[in-house]
Amino acid sequence: MSAERVDVVIVGGGPAGASCAVRLGRAGLRVVLLEKKRFPRFKPCGEFMSPECLPILAELGVDPGLRGLGARQVGGMDLHGYGHTSRGTFVDVGRARAPFAYGWAVRRERFDAVLLDAARAQAGVEVREQAEVGDLLRAADGSVCGVHVREAGRVRELHARLVIGADGLRSKVARALGVQRSVPWLDKLALTTRYAGVPAKECAEVHFFPGGYFAATTVDDGQFSLNLVIDRAAVHDRVGDWDAFLANYLDRVPRLRDRLTGAERVEPVRGCGPLAMRTTAQFAAGVALVGDACGYVDPVTGEGIFFALRGAQLLAPAAVAALADPRPDWRALRAYGRGRRAEFVPRMAMAKLLQRGLRHPWLAERVLALLAARPRLTDLLVAVTGDYVGARELLRPSVWWRALRRPTARFAP
Repeated sequence: MSAERVDVVIVGGGPAGASCAVRLGRAGLRVVLLEKKRFPRFKPCGEFMSPECLPILAELGVDPGLRGLGARQVGGMDLHGYGHTSRGTFVDVGRARAPFAYGWAVRRERFDAVLLDAARAQAGVEVREQAEVGDLLRAADGSVCGVHVREAGRVRELHARLVIGADGLRSKVARALGVQRSVPWLDKLALTTRYAGVPAKECAEVHFFPGGYFAATTVDDGQFSLNLVIDRAAVHDRVGDWDAFLANYLDRVPRLRDRLTGAERVEPVRGCGPLAMRTTAQFAAGVALVGDACGYVDPVTGEGIFFALRGAQLLAPAAVAALADPRPDWRALRAYGRGRRAEFVPRMAMAKLLQRGLRHPWLAERVLALLAARPRLTDLLVAVTGDYVGARELLRPSVWWRALRRPTARFAP
């Protein structure tokens, strides 16, 4: 069995893995990125990026490419359900300033391909597609020191000073480490598809109903990206094909169903899930996890891409510090752990809180009624999920006083 040695092996070519590869290549490390599929490939996703993603994409140097693809500006989010409607926009909150008044919406196969091409073009980085990772390699002291990889029918050992698992919700690296755990109470499934011929709106939209919700937005080329998120148990009672299953749920949301009248569905209905996983640790000697491989709780409002990009932004300097000497100092990865806790734990807690609330229709109805009556509160919710408002700002009484103050006029999107 042949073997080779590099500084870093990254498993997974999505946003977390590709952006991490760019950063580590810039730092002068020799990186091999392994991706089991060939890009472009379809990826089930809400296909929305929050405003806080945009500065990170500019830092990576990929924003011109995405603009060239026709990424659409999304000015906020319309929330519908239980007879109520409200709109939230990306506004300043306390001392937190919105980096942009909009996010972007673009098809994931295009977005991911642009990021992977940026990694491919980075000096020091080699991208290998259709490369399937098997077991982790272990040193005598138990630390991770590489992976087995199958390419073109051959299995080889690829030795590395650091292995990064960026291989998504069902991460092989996380499973091999024994740190992956399910979240049984949040066992959800997402069905995704796209339409042509749906009139575009300036905001993304979420339509809530008892037992789930639809999330949708117009992406590049005017296509309409639609996601249905429901409890996975509901699929067990499915009657008919997936088209009929989706149509049945659309009948529960007439506002959305009527918008799709006359539109042409241009993608098959695809499913992914479960949408709930956590990890008990995100790094160890010789290995780190980033992006959805660290764990994922469906955030309703589309923060997954930010988690991936920001996670790579936090991991890269910690990885460089750990590998600065011939004998790696894995204590340097603690900075990554601290950054993750500060950045993601409050957001994940809020996502779980939202999900728990959605399990109780009476509570969801009251929250949506409150948001409709207090549009500035919807702005606050959307700003927080827009990833630029930290937990510290939410501790300021003035922020809540402004959000809860009754407006002089109500807005109905």
